Amino acid sequence: MDRRIFASVYSLVTGEWCDAIFTGPVSTIYHFGSPAILVGNALYWLLSVSGHHILEFNLETLTLAVTDGNWPETNFSSDCRYCIMRREDDNVGLAILSYSGFQMWERKVTLGGAAKWVLRKTVKLHGILGLSSAVQREKIDIVGYAEDLNAFILVVDMAFYMVQVDSMQFKKLFDCNVITRCHPFTSFYTADAAIEGIGAEDKLRLDC
Repeated sequence: MDRRIFASVYSLVTGEWCDAIFTGPVSTIYHFGSPAILVGNALYWLLSVSGHHILEFNLETLTLAVTDGNWPETNFSSDCRYCIMRREDDNVGLAILSYSGFQMWERKVTLGGAAKWVLRKTVKLHGILGLSSAVQREKIDIVGYAEDLNAFILVVDMAFYMVQVDSMQFKKLFDCNVITRCHPFTSFYTADAAIEGIGAEDKLRLDC
C-alpha cells in the first residue's frame, strides 16, 4: 500500500483550503508523537514511522517531507522519551529523556545539504529535581514543550514540573494521577491592562 502523509493550508482571505500537499511514500505511521513546533519558517512534528522520524512542513515553499533515519546515537536505554525543541539560530533540536537524565541535541545542516545531530547538553535528571531513586522508570515522561519559554513539561510519578532549558531551573506545577499530553500556550497582555500580582511566570497555561 502507498502510504503518504498530507497537509492543507486554510486561507483566512479566501476562506478556502489549498490543494493537499503530500510527502513521498512512508512506512506504517503509528502516531504523531508531539504537537508541532515552529522553527524558523517550518513546522516540525515528531513521528513514529518504523522508528523515529521528523515531519517538516515548510511554510514558504509549502512542501511536506519526512526526514531520513539519521538519528542521534545515545547510550540511553530503550525506555527513552523524545521531544522536538527549538535550538539557537532557528535549528531543530531534540530532547531525549531517560531515567538517568536529559540529552539535548541540535540538527545541523552542512553546506552540502547533509544533516547531522550534535550533542549540546547532558543533564542528570535526579540532580535537577532532587528525585528519589525509588521513582519508577515508566513514570518519567516529557508531556509538553513551551517553545516561547523554552521549557519542558515533565511528569515524574504523579507530579508535573516545568523545567527551563537554559537555566535548568524547575517549578512544580501540580499533582495528577492521569498521565496525558500537555499543550502549553502563552497569553499576551499590554502593560496598561496588566493585572496586579500577575508576573511572567503566570503567563503559561496548560491544557492537558
